Formats: sequence, C-alpha cells, structure tokens
Amino acid sequence: MKTRRAVGVFVVGVLFFGSSSFAATRYVNVSNATPAAPYTNWATAATAIQPAIDAAASGDEILVAPGTYLLTGSEVYIPIDKALTLRSTQSRAAIIDAQGLSRGVRVQGTNSTLDGFTVCNGRADPSGGGISVGRFCTVRNCLITSNSAITGGGLMVFGEAINARVEDCTIADNVAGYSGGGVALYNNSYGSLDRCVVRDNVASNYGGGVWVQYGGSISNSWIGGNRTLQSDGGGIYLDYQGTTNPAVVVNTVLAGNAAARFGGGVYSVGPVGTLSPIVNCTIVSNTAGVDGGGAWAKTTRFINDILYFNSAPTNANLNAHDSELSCLISNCCTTSNYFWPNITDAPAFVDAGAGDFRLATASFCIDAGTTNGAPRTDIEGNPRPRIGKPVVLGATTTNCDIGAYEYGFHFNEIQTVSSNAVRFQWDVQDLGRYRLDAATNWAADPLHPVWNAVQTYTQSTAVGLGQFAVHAATVTNPTPPMPGNAIFRLSVDRAGFGKRRGR
Repeated sequence: MKTRRAVGVFVVGVLFFGSSSFAATRYVNVSNATPAAPYTNWATAATAIQPAIDAAASGDEILVAPGTYLLTGSEVYIPIDKALTLRSTQSRAAIIDAQGLSRGVRVQGTNSTLDGFTVCNGRADPSGGGISVGRFCTVRNCLITSNSAITGGGLMVFGEAINARVEDCTIADNVAGYSGGGVALYNNSYGSLDRCVVRDNVASNYGGGVWVQYGGSISNSWIGGNRTLQSDGGGIYLDYQGTTNPAVVVNTVLAGNAAARFGGGVYSVGPVGTLSPIVNCTIVSNTAGVDGGGAWAKTTRFINDILYFNSAPTNANLNAHDSELSCLISNCCTTSNYFWPNITDAPAFVDAGAGDFRLATASFCIDAGTTNGAPRTDIEGNPRPRIGKPVVLGATTTNCDIGAYEYGFHFNEIQTVSSNAVRFQWDVQDLGRYRLDAATNWAADPLHPVWNAVQTYTQSTAVGLGQFAVHAATVTNPTPPMPGNAIFRLSVDRAGFGKRRGR
C-alpha cells in the first residue's frame, strides 16, 4: 500500500478593479504580424510593451500575451503621470528579459499595477535590478529572478514610493552588491511584502533576502535559502535606526538562511525606545558565522515566535542582548526563557526535514502563545486563535499558537488503495463544508497547479470545544485519475467566516 503526504500550499485570490468608464484596453503580443497604434485590439497589438504604455492614457489596462519580450537596453517604464494596469494574460507566462542590459521594469505611475509577469536578467546601478516600484503601486503575482543591482537585486521600493505593495510574488536567485539581495524596502517607504516567497538570493553585506531600512512590513511569507557573503541578516535585515517607525515581520517562516557574521535568520536593530515587532514567526535552521544563528537583535519585540534548531558559534538561536534588556521576548519557543513567559521544549513539526513547519499534534507550541499583539489569521489565512489541545468543555477563550502556523484540522493519512481508489483520513475541528481537491499537474508546473475537486463532506455534528472528529473516506474512480505525483488540498467553508480556508 502506497502512502502519500499532503503538502500545504498558498491559495491566492485576486480581485481586479476597473479604473473608470472611460478607460481603454491596449494589447501586446510579441508574435503579432500586424501591429498598429493605438493597439486597441489583438489584431493590431503592439509587439513590444513600451509602445503600448506610450499610447495609453491614465486609467488604461494593458494586456500582454504569453511570450518573451527582450529588452535591448531600455527598461519597461510606466511614467509618473500615468496610473496603468499592466497585466499578463497568463500567470507569469509573459517574460520580460532585460538581457543584462538594463533594469527590467520601473513602475512610477501612482496607483499603477504590474500583474503576472516573469522579470529576469535585469541589471541596475544602483538599485532595483528587476523592478523599481513607485508610490502606492502594486506588484502582484510576479516571478522576479536572476536580476542584479547594488541595492535591491530583485526589487526596490524607494522612500518616495510610499505604501507600495508586493503581493503573491516569488523573488528568487537575485544578487545585490551591497544590500537586499531579493528585496529592499528603502528609507521609510512603508512598503509591504505579503504572501511572497523570497528564496536563494544573495547580498554582499546586508539582508540576503530582504533589507528594510526604517518603516516597512513583511507578512505571511516564506524567506528561505538566502545569504550574505560578508555581513549580517541572511534572511532579513531590519535597520530602523533614527526613526520611530519600526519595521514589522509577522506570520513568516525564515528557514535555511545564512549570514557571514550576525543574524542568520534575522538581524534587527533600532533606536532605544522603539521596539520592532517580530510576531508569530517560525525561525529555524538558519546559520550565522559569528553570533545569533536564528536572530541577532536589539530593541526588538518578539511575540509568539519559534526560534529553534539554528546554529552559530555563540547564541545559536537568539542573541537578544539581555544584559542591556533592550528586547522583549514573550510567549516564544526557544532555548532560554529570557526572563519572560516562554517555553524551552523543542517544537514538534509535521515534517521539518521536508520543510513542513506546521505544528504536530503533540507540539508544546499549541495554545502557548498570546492573543495580545497577535495577527487575526496565520500564514495560510486560518483564523487565530483556533483551539488545538483539548480543554475544559464550555470554555470560550483560548490562546494563539506559537509560530507562523495555527494548529487545526489536517490530514492524517492518504493512501492509494488500488489503481482507481484513494483513501483519505483527516482531523476535523470546525463545522462547515469540507472539500478535498487534487493537483494533478504539480510535477510539470509546481507554480501553477490546476486543482480538481474529488470529494466533498459536510461536518454538521457539533464537536466538543477543543476536540476533533476524524473523517475517513475512500474515493473510487476519482476524476481525473490520481497519478502518483498528485498533491492534495483540504479546504473548508467555515460557518461565520464565509471564506474558504486552505490547508
């Protein structure tokens, strides 16, 4: 009997809003044989992106067909006087390749959106090798890879780019000669990074994955495999000195990052009297060459964090400079109690070796956090708090869990019974309608799985508070047939929430 393991994935919904009733749509198709301005239909689509931008007016949408758009020394540029939506018609299939001759894209038009592109081989001096972002702009669902700059190898949000948002992006294999190998949120930009994967980026000095100078936020993201060659902050470098606007990191996994000196996972430092919050993060398996394998921090507030299984010559998990009492560490899971309420028992993960840092049923981190300062949802959008371990029936409150994942229902077992039958078993805590989906094209296209419903189930019987019901089902002749490399997703429509939650 063959057993398969369920893999958690991010499920992202995107809403598009029109600009005005007078907005036009422009079209770009690199393969079009009959381009003609102003590019208002596919038959006359531009063969390059910049001519369509030049022809557009503020409020227009530009649709770009799949294909590779080679730049020959000039970046794709949305000017400051145009609010445009530049969108690939197929997720990440429109490739902007700068060929190492220029930056990939510069988005300056206030409230502009860049959606669904692959941006690669960009090069900029000094900053934003792949993408440079302007005021209130959004970069969404993009793959930003193999770019380079002095600062912000993959992407740069400048100080004047207030409240720019980077959402649902993968930022990988970029290089910075100084800081922010993957991303730089620069000079009080208040830029935000949400639901992103930042992996395998390199910075010579600070912030292999992300460098935040002054205000900025990182949430619901995965920061892994990044490194610095000479200095600090393998995963994230938070530098908010000289400001009272702290940087924020919440619901984020930092794993497998490395710093040459301090702070393999996180380096965080700011002025006395300002506490930069790092909340409900899972910081594991990071390394530092000198000190603070998990985190090296001053004037930082750690809440509900896991800092474990990191390594460094001194302070393997956390250097909180406790002799100065500049940090506050509460309701965390690490190897010292740091004078505040923390736990030192090792966290129990579902499968740490495979990168699955969800809490196992026996974890001491379940219900050991605090709701004070905690986010309302976890990294996957599940509500906090959710009652994990059995408690006295009739209780109405509980604590949050420690770490990025809130414990709840999960798969117990997935087995192939025969060539046309699969048996599933899962824990259920919440009332609601459950749906089991399978992604059959995961191996061929892991970034864009196509989900197919294979079974639905309604949990309508009341489950005691803090208790679990176990549901098992054998699905015969599922459509489509389940190949050996299929992965599965369990989602639920929770009563009272009205949103589907993926696990």
